[in-house]
Amino acid sequence: MSKESANVPRSNLVLWSLVVGAWGLLAAQWLLPDARATARTAAAPQAFGEISVERINVVDGNGRTRLVIANSERFPDPVVRGKVHPRSIRNAAGMVFYDADGVKTGGLATMTSPGGQRMAGTIFDFNHQPTDGIGIMKSESADGSSWMAGLAIADRRPYAGGDIQTTEGVSRIMLSNRNRDASLEITDTSGRPRIRIGVDANDVPRVEVLDADGKVVGQLPQA
Repeated sequence: MSKESANVPRSNLVLWSLVVGAWGLLAAQWLLPDARATARTAAAPQAFGEISVERINVVDGNGRTRLVIANSERFPDPVVRGKVHPRSIRNAAGMVFYDADGVKTGGLATMTSPGGQRMAGTIFDFNHQPTDGIGIMKSESADGSSWMAGLAIADRRPYAGGDIQTTEGVSRIMLSNRNRDASLEITDTSGRPRIRIGVDANDVPRVEVLDADGKVVGQLPQA
């Protein structure tokens, strides 16, 4: 065998090694998690002038949903401890926030009540015992004659395992402007009003202290 013919298999082996190595690098880029993340980061973002969609799901690097933006038909029902709870108002549209464990932490929505009342609100929830924590809302009657805008702060419901029946906690503080009557109401742990401060639509100020039965026991100005 000549020297030239003996070198043919060796050169072929080198060539195939280069081919396999190149394909291996390409495969690793997509098969290894860190490589996939690097490839996604390196990809140039796409720019759109305008898009029309019914729902957008924003996920983290592990595929967990962190934000949903949706119309009323595709707005997600709340999932509490693995159980889906249907919404009382079905025509809500807006966005829902989720924490790293996939638990809903609040949202922003607009809707119309069965009575025709136009409403919009933002809610921030407690997580370990699912409860509406802070709410910012506005509502208007169907004919526009009555309206309200306010901020509510609630207690978290007492912790308990298993299924829950409601996420509504006891409202402790309510700051609102209702038909030009601006007021601050502070309640006790049972939700009973104990202090009211406000200025009504006629510019008359008032401060009231109430007992547990709702009777005014102190006020300014004096009656």
